[in-house]
Amino acid sequence: MEHSNIINELIIILTASVIAAALFHRLKVPTIICYLIVGVILGPQELGLVNDVSQFQIIAEFGVAFLLFTLGLEFSLPHLIALRRVVFGMGSLQVLICISIFGGLIYFSRMLYDITVTGTLIAASAIALSSTAIVSKELSQRNEIATAHGHIAIGILLFQDIAAIIILVLISVGGEASGDQLMESLAIAGAKAIGFFFAVVAIGKWLLPPLFNEISKTRSEELFVLTVLVVALLAAAAAHALGLAMALGAFMAGMMLGESHFRHQIEAEIRPFRDVLLGIFFVSIGLLIDVDLITTYWPRILLFSACLIVFKTILIALLCKLFGNNGMVSIRTGLVLSQGGEFGFALLALAVKGSLVPHDVASFFLSIIVISMAATPFLVSNSEKIADRMLARRQIKQENVEELQNPEATENRHHHVILCGYGRVGQTIARFLQQENIPCIAVDDDPVRVQRARAAGEHVHYGSARKMKVLKHLGLMEANLVVISFDDHNAAKQMIHEIRQERESIPILVRTRDDAHLVELQEAGATEVIPETLEASLMLVSHVMVALGLPGRKVFQSIEQVRKQRYKMLHGFITGQHGAYGMSRYQGHLQPIYIPGTSYAANKTVGELNLESRGASLHTIRRGNDTVMNPSDETMLLPDDVVVVSGEHAAIEAAEAYLLSGK
Repeated sequence: MEHSNIINELIIILTASVIAAALFHRLKVPTIICYLIVGVILGPQELGLVNDVSQFQIIAEFGVAFLLFTLGLEFSLPHLIALRRVVFGMGSLQVLICISIFGGLIYFSRMLYDITVTGTLIAASAIALSSTAIVSKELSQRNEIATAHGHIAIGILLFQDIAAIIILVLISVGGEASGDQLMESLAIAGAKAIGFFFAVVAIGKWLLPPLFNEISKTRSEELFVLTVLVVALLAAAAAHALGLAMALGAFMAGMMLGESHFRHQIEAEIRPFRDVLLGIFFVSIGLLIDVDLITTYWPRILLFSACLIVFKTILIALLCKLFGNNGMVSIRTGLVLSQGGEFGFALLALAVKGSLVPHDVASFFLSIIVISMAATPFLVSNSEKIADRMLARRQIKQENVEELQNPEATENRHHHVILCGYGRVGQTIARFLQQENIPCIAVDDDPVRVQRARAAGEHVHYGSARKMKVLKHLGLMEANLVVISFDDHNAAKQMIHEIRQERESIPILVRTRDDAHLVELQEAGATEVIPETLEASLMLVSHVMVALGLPGRKVFQSIEQVRKQRYKMLHGFITGQHGAYGMSRYQGHLQPIYIPGTSYAANKTVGELNLESRGASLHTIRRGNDTVMNPSDETMLLPDDVVVVSGEHAAIEAAEAYLLSGK
């Protein structure tokens, strides 16, 4: 009967989540907020359809474990070594300072709240640690893991997960153990963690690669998925059995598999399980919210939540600045980590069970944590804008070109080229234009592609080229040429009509898959219509060059040079959320890699690194707001550079490990 009740409640949760997610997606509300609201509505305080939260906690914990597993695939061991100062330096300072200050404030008010000393430690720890689940998910969705603030945030979260284990040991034995017993317990926990780490490293190096090689030979997708699930769950279960965090064990397993060339396939297969279980995790958080408490004490709860966010933002930003990061990175990192974390729920539940913290006080702190977590998607998505305002900057870096109305943004909007679409063809044209120092601005409606392209230093903005006001903000009235590079003849025809109404004489080049709509587009007003394939891309580039007034001989020489190099310039493209559809395998990939100051490649020349020996090549270097095109062997890589490496997946992964750790 109890088993049937669990299934019924799980069905209710999933059904409500589907309906709410569809509705909130139309309203453009983050899915995390959607799941939290579902939990509140279904919980015992409202409809009462789900009453026992504990029965879903193990499922929710697996969701966090899968999230950390996929994060580990991207955050390999060389990353951890390169960011050791962040993990063990900045991370330890943040945790110690937060617990000390929060603990002091709670301790001095203990007469009001009737909290024991151990309860004070628990409450302080609950709000000192940030949310690994929400921060990791938000950074991954926005493709900001490979940014400076993303690296620092993940590094601090890693130490917080380690600190969580220490805090649990202190709470579990601190009340009745003497000093010697406490030290002994901590030493045992530390030995388990170190032993587990080396065991995972050994298994990841000698056992998992041949295992996945054999599995891949069977060409069974089902068997591959099952193997990935078993590896992730075994790592999480082994960590849990040793008294460690399940999420930490899954992360380490993912980190080991991140060294293999199966990394991308594993991530693709595990994502559906991760997203479903994470949804249940956030719903379970919503089930814990005490609506009556919030409605009764909402001014006080909102005030303390705001104080928590502001304090942690300032503290982490100051620590980042102390460790040599610039103001923009420091503030964005502080905003990303300004919330309480899911670990606080487990701590507060443990405190209430042991009568260390009164139930109403625990609910009060729980409400603060939940509200700060609910604010995280907004803070992460707007961290750059907030940092700009706090630093009193007037730089225009918004992703949506509809907001590009600042006069400073018009600096390169004279006699430029507008690229509508930044797929394979759009990127090919942009590279030729950059080579000839011809200004161009691209617009694309794939947010992942735009994020990655901007990380690589490309001048591309997010928006719909089908909207005339977007093209006007990109400088349509001052442009020399418009190139429509996406394959949608109906949208292209409509765009041509609208552009011709604004500027009758501007050249418009249109790319199509074939010549089925050539006459139709020419009659609409297209200057030239060019078909698909690599040679068609080269021909489109030649038309662009001629339309801009370059000598025909120079255009011919440029095209011939590319042919002599076997289309090397055309190899490697930045893929977006829709993958690399339409790209040939030989064209390769581009991957931006962030170079921390502690990495092996920092302060070394391109010639010293010799990436070609590893099957990859250095495409460009992004240095602040500048992009170094065609870096020579004497070009030195500096701390905080973003290097764009081209090659196949396996070669890029090997190059990334080498740049970060020298191995």
